[in-house]
Amino acid sequence: MLYKDEQKSHNCPQCGDLLNIYFKYAKLIKCNSCGSAIFLEDDAVKLIGQSAVLSPEPSLIQLHKPFKFQNKRFTPLGKIRYSYGRGFWEEWFLKDDKNQEFWLSIDEGDFVLEEKIKFSLPFKKNHTFKVGQNFNEYQVTEIGTGVCVGFEGELPEVIKLDESHTYVHLSRGHGELLTLELSDNETMTFKGQWIDPLEIKV
Repeated sequence: MLYKDEQKSHNCPQCGDLLNIYFKYAKLIKCNSCGSAIFLEDDAVKLIGQSAVLSPEPSLIQLHKPFKFQNKRFTPLGKIRYSYGRGFWEEWFLKDDKNQEFWLSIDEGDFVLEEKIKFSLPFKKNHTFKVGQNFNEYQVTEIGTGVCVGFEGELPEVIKLDESHTYVHLSRGHGELLTLELSDNETMTFKGQWIDPLEIKV
C-alpha cells in the first residue's frame, strides 16, 4: 500500500512549501516547488543542495503511478539519472504492495528489475574485474561507471550530484543478473532479471 505521511508536517527549509512524503523511510526528497534536495532524519529536515532539473524523457514509468508486472503491483517513488558519457540510464525506486523495495533500471529500452540482497561475494574488496571472468555460475558481462546528474521523488538513501560509482554486471542463464555497485565506502549487491517492457501494464 502506498504510504503518505499525513501525520507529520514537513516543509521545505528553502522555500517553505509542503513536502508530500509517500515513503515512510525516505532519506532524501526533492522539493517539487524549488528543486532543493532535502535530507530527512526523524522529525528534522535539512537542505543539502540543489537537484538538477531533469529533462523529460518518454517513459512507461511515472512517479506515484502504479504499474503491474507478472501479477505484482509496483509504485515508483523516486528515480536517479546516471550519465555514462555517451548517454544516460535511470534507476527507479519501487515499492510493491507488500512494502518490499525494488529498483528498475532502464537503459536504451533495456529493463532490469532487481532488489538489494546480502550476498557473500567470492572475491576481495579491491578485486579487479574483467569482462568474461566467471564466478561460480555467473559471468562478468559489463563494467562501467555512472555519474549522478539528478534525481526526483523520494529515495531510501542519500545521493549527491556528480557522485560516481562503478557497476559490474554478472549474468547467467534465463536472464538472471547480479549487479555490484562499487564505491570507496561499500559494495552493494542487487539480484534480479532482465524483463520485457511489453509485459508492464500501466
